[in-house]
Amino acid sequence: MTAERGVSTVVGYVLALAITVALAGSLIAATGGIVEDRRDATARRGLEVVGERLAAKLMAADRLAATGADTVAVDADLPATVAGTGYTVTVNDSKTDPHLRLVSAGAGTEVRVDFANRTDVAATSVVGGDVTVVLAGGDLEVRSR
Repeated sequence: MTAERGVSTVVGYVLALAITVALAGSLIAATGGIVEDRRDATARRGLEVVGERLAAKLMAADRLAATGADTVAVDADLPATVAGTGYTVTVNDSKTDPHLRLVSAGAGTEVRVDFANRTDVAATSVVGGDVTVVLAGGDLEVRSR
């Protein structure tokens, strides 16, 4: 009778351990996807904020250029990284469809931010970080600082 009780204790322990490992593995697998989704959402929101800030600076430079100023330079202090990774900003030629395209280097998250302008904007691409919007040859241009 004691031999049966010894086996049932070991079997119970092994079953409890197996269930614990299965539950822990399931929790880790489930939360991994949630963390990845949160990272993408954070990157997307960060890129939207950066894009809106740069679009506001572009429109401010456009208003200054419209006054007939010979020289226009508007600085935009932007973060070098968003959600822990670098990003690039591409300015689409304003003659066809004025917008900024921001792409996160790590997650590959892409955001489009539209802007309105009267002065032509040169199509350029810059790496994230501080930039200056300048009036060059009659066109506004975004340049890295």
